[in-house]
Amino acid sequence: MIDLTERLDEPTEVQRMLRDAAAGFFAADAETQRLREWRGKLPGHDRARWQRMAGLGWLGLCLPEALGGSGLGVAEAAVLLEQCGRALAPEPLVAGALLPAWALLHGDSSALRERWLPALARGEVQLALAAGDDGGDVLRAAARGAGYVLDGRRRFVAGAAGADAFVVAAQGPQGPLLLLVEANQRGLQATTQPRVDGGFWGELRLEGAEVAAAQVLAGPARAQAVLERALDLARIAESAELLGVMAKALETSLAYISMREQFGRAIGGFQALQHRAADLLIQVELTRSVVLQSAAAADAHGSDARRLATAASQAKARASAAAIEVTKGCIQLHGGIGYTDECNIGLYLKKAMFGAAWLGNAALHRRRYNEWAGDGEEASAPELIAGGEQPIRRDELRRWLAENFPHEWRFPASRMSLKETRAWHDKLYQKGWVAPNWPKEHGGMGLSGYEQVALQSEFDRHGIVTAPNMAVIMLGPLIIRFGTEAQKREVLPRILSGEVRWCQGYSEPSAGSDLASLRTTAVLEGDEFVVNGQKIWTSFAHEADWIFLLVRTDPKAKKQEGISFLLADMRTPGITVKRIRNLGGNAEFCETFFDNVRVPKANLVGGLNQGWTMAKSLLGSERIMIGNPRGARAPFSRLLALARAAGLDGDGAWRARYEQLRLDIDDLEAMFVRCVEVLRRGRELGAEVSMLKIWITEAQQRVADLMLETAGAAGVADASLDLPGGALHPAHVFFSARPASIYGGSNEIQRNILAKAVLELPG
Repeated sequence: MIDLTERLDEPTEVQRMLRDAAAGFFAADAETQRLREWRGKLPGHDRARWQRMAGLGWLGLCLPEALGGSGLGVAEAAVLLEQCGRALAPEPLVAGALLPAWALLHGDSSALRERWLPALARGEVQLALAAGDDGGDVLRAAARGAGYVLDGRRRFVAGAAGADAFVVAAQGPQGPLLLLVEANQRGLQATTQPRVDGGFWGELRLEGAEVAAAQVLAGPARAQAVLERALDLARIAESAELLGVMAKALETSLAYISMREQFGRAIGGFQALQHRAADLLIQVELTRSVVLQSAAAADAHGSDARRLATAASQAKARASAAAIEVTKGCIQLHGGIGYTDECNIGLYLKKAMFGAAWLGNAALHRRRYNEWAGDGEEASAPELIAGGEQPIRRDELRRWLAENFPHEWRFPASRMSLKETRAWHDKLYQKGWVAPNWPKEHGGMGLSGYEQVALQSEFDRHGIVTAPNMAVIMLGPLIIRFGTEAQKREVLPRILSGEVRWCQGYSEPSAGSDLASLRTTAVLEGDEFVVNGQKIWTSFAHEADWIFLLVRTDPKAKKQEGISFLLADMRTPGITVKRIRNLGGNAEFCETFFDNVRVPKANLVGGLNQGWTMAKSLLGSERIMIGNPRGARAPFSRLLALARAAGLDGDGAWRARYEQLRLDIDDLEAMFVRCVEVLRRGRELGAEVSMLKIWITEAQQRVADLMLETAGAAGVADASLDLPGGALHPAHVFFSARPASIYGGSNEIQRNILAKAVLELPG
């Protein structure tokens, strides 16, 4: 299996060192050896091993150096915790160290910090936090003198077995409290209950337990904020551990199906298993993208409760659901042996079950994410969309859109073509906003991946649904990389100005997803190519001025080696366009016929018979374009208004589906930005870009399905619904979502690509 972190990410030197050190530490033991040794055996892990981890700086990883820590951030903790998850490490690093340490670190008592945190960092103590995970516990703190008397219980406390002290949340007479209660506290009885993963839940019963004022970690004014901050940081850390669990489970399963034989061949060569494995890969990489994004947000905005809460709930919702889905899927890939205790894969499932439930499951965090983020848009979205010499402020952009984009064009029944919206293109051109993805030296905006998404989200919010400008998204970057200086001077400015509209000539009737089988020929005669053949699904070819197309220039070469890339004027004699009406009644798709069409040799991009290199680059750009979250976000933005009109927005079952869809889109955004940043760094994307295409097109279809269901009988009327913000035609949205999983290479082909080029499964 290809390591996608090496392709897509840029870890710091410290993060690489931490990852390698952790991998080496755990590799010293046989796989799952220590988990099997300690499961069901109190305290669940070896305290000597705990001290060794302290010696590596892990227990105090996120503590300041003044308190004996390493002074690192959540991003570094995520790197370490992923390795812990991969190793199924029984040590409760999050529950027994990081979580209680964050509570102490951000609490009000410097005396408690100075007493406990250096000892924790040295491995001399283990702590745990008891906050009532199931919501049914009651722990009261009655005032007595300057201190309190505690009565009640806290259940399902992770890391309690072997803990020397507990950070306990209680309800005081003036509000919530956080208290430090030592394990030998009179009136405290701590018991344990086995968990399915081999660890232990703790239960704390307190009866008349007297705590002094010096044991108050945070009073009513700040206790809840301190507790939530610690819990949210721990949720991101635990999400990283779940990421490691599912990633290793998938790798183990891929190795198994690559060697396990049935019917005379390795079962990893069966397409059904390859497609299942590709879907599990997408879940792993979605989780990785969200964990990376959330950890970065925690380090940058950890003191902002709203941003931290949304980041934590997004990570925990995805990681909890994905870990269960992936490990269950890995059991299936193993077949009957996967259901036996001797097979390690079941241990990953059990670890995922614990991690998914602790600190809140997926359903809880989907609700919490939507509550914190607000309806319609992320409430914590920063005001600045793009920086640099010409910053774009969100409020100023919204005013400009309201003043410049025609109201009657908002939320159209079908996407509007570039010809129809030429006036809008002109306004963008005047602002210098036509090409967010191009470098500034070629007239683009030079925006980062995040900035591109933030800018597009405001366009979507305003109801700007226009056909994608394939010349901006696909052709321009290709010309910048492969074109001659003359082609750059001639083509790029006219793309930006909108003077020339382009269409794409790739697919053919006999070569859809199998692009290398194309038959359109181009024979060189003097200084011209003579082109003959047919292209299909050439969107908006009837309005295009030029076409970029792939042609076969060497019929004797291997399929991929005899292809070239040409630019052709659509007014050239011999080109005929026939429109194709689709299910929604629109005719934006076309067939394009070439009958002895003469194209100047100067219009060859790159070398002769070198077109496959550019074809792959362009396909990557196309899948990036299709994989943009806007494909699902634009229709999703109308769902809530439709539900309110139908009286369903308060329905619990409807809200659960809505909340899941929102995170399906927002999580894809994290992976989209991750991929775009690779291009920004001047590197190539490989087959992994297919993950974007699969996920967003199928999310778009899920949105359309829910929209049609929400509209009910009105959804199958061939008419638009009058809703706040603009009209909506649910049936047209439903129809337009159908081909999304087909064009750009069908999703079935994309899964084949992932299975071969990323998962490295047998043919």
